[in-house]
Amino acid sequence: MLDAPSNSPSVPGPERQRLLLVDDNTEGRRALTRLLEFYNFDVTAVGDGQEALRVLASVPPPDVVLTDYLLPDLDGREVARQAHALDPQPVVVLITGWDFGQEPPDCVQWGIDHIVLKPVNVANLVSKIATPILDSDNPQERGLPPHPRHSPASIA
Repeated sequence: MLDAPSNSPSVPGPERQRLLLVDDNTEGRRALTRLLEFYNFDVTAVGDGQEALRVLASVPPPDVVLTDYLLPDLDGREVARQAHALDPQPVVVLITGWDFGQEPPDCVQWGIDHIVLKPVNVANLVSKIATPILDSDNPQERGLPPHPRHSPASIA
């Protein structure tokens, strides 16, 4: 189901990004949590949208939100919309088994930065959401691409 990491984590240093994982599949949630923790994320995992909204209301908010598209109580897009309203805005990733083809959901309307198809390629996911620890406040000065929020949503 999930790709195992091939070597060392890609997020260096002691600082860990706070990540909210929302998935109603218990085994998938546990497996993805373990893999993301390997990559040095501080993961809070929940099984439904209402619990996700409670976590989003907490302080400090997560740096990254990974939400399944179909949840038992809310649409994952609603979780994404609520996350997008936070300040600072987290990177929001919609995880789904549905292939939207040429008609992905309106990512801008829902505040979605990326769509990741199941089965999740964890290394690819981490490359989209990991924020390197930088000395400079401006990633472009370090030769890095702009934050995903400033570019069109991607589907992987």
